[in-house]
Amino acid sequence: MEAAAENAVLVESLRAAVPLHMMQLASRSPEELIRIAAESATVVGSQGDVLQFRSTKRGETAKAFNALARGLAAAALVAWGGATFAGLHWCTIRHCPGPDAEHPEPTHGETHA
Repeated sequence: MEAAAENAVLVESLRAAVPLHMMQLASRSPEELIRIAAESATVVGSQGDVLQFRSTKRGETAKAFNALARGLAAAALVAWGGATFAGLHWCTIRHCPGPDAEHPEPTHGETHA
């Protein structure tokens, strides 16, 4: 999503918000994290344009932003290799340099959540 990577306010806001959501969601089960990520994707998919073109409706842009940050956090916690968006990467590997870094192979049925 090249346009998102060019939006400095969005990128810097996500840089702060996603780790906070990861801390809040860390104790959730993998099934719940998958559900949260899917719900967030639905919100972003239907209202994501307000992230680029601010909504005139009060709270709508914040709702879409929070859904994006929460969904990325949930995905980062449950997906092997983490989540990458707009040039940023989050995962459960401490100090992970990015999506192409070595990520330990999960054992059968295991996630990093």
